[in-house]
Amino acid sequence: MRTNFHVRPATLREAIASDNVARPPARLVLGLDLGSSCGFAYAYVARGVTIGPKLISRWHLGQLDLSAGSYESGAIRFVKLRHFLAAVSPDLVVYEDVKFTATQDINRANANAVMARISTSAEFLGALKATVCTWCEECGVPCTGFKIGTIKKRATGRGNASKEDMIEAANVLFGAQLEVEGYEATGVDNVADASFVCLLGLEQYADGLEGVSGAEKS
Repeated sequence: MRTNFHVRPATLREAIASDNVARPPARLVLGLDLGSSCGFAYAYVARGVTIGPKLISRWHLGQLDLSAGSYESGAIRFVKLRHFLAAVSPDLVVYEDVKFTATQDINRANANAVMARISTSAEFLGALKATVCTWCEECGVPCTGFKIGTIKKRATGRGNASKEDMIEAANVLFGAQLEVEGYEATGVDNVADASFVCLLGLEQYADGLEGVSGAEKS
């Protein structure tokens, strides 16, 4: 499992270990942008902690490589994801809930071609979502998804924001250093999305976590 941190240049194990001493009674909220290059963001929250940018000192952003090697089965992707969830051990999981829908400009001539292109991606993302939800159910961890438009609106105020806009918003709000140029190759747009997924989870559901019911939102 390869994990790359863009904000904190440390391994996943080191990052978690450094904060474990302060974890109880803090709770960990994990945001995910599922895909082969899976963006993730997690933060700790405790009673009395203001939810928002002030949590930046305890905010972790990164990417998880869920691709399969030449001599690995496709199932290794889901094994990696489960191992990651077990290592982070979140108290709440929130994810970007991608919906594939046909647009109005698809005509009968190209509909089959379009559906053929997106079907594989839809199946893969659906399987990743099922893996997350199953793990959470088995471990008694609540999880929920947010629509893309909701995530973009929280980040930029617009539900149709571009990927560049999302990256820039993450850099401003979280103090990240994600490069806008070449994001198609680096996948940092997934990290930006995950950061706002996590923020939404904190803002909307952290009050329901045991021990942090007194948290205030900014």
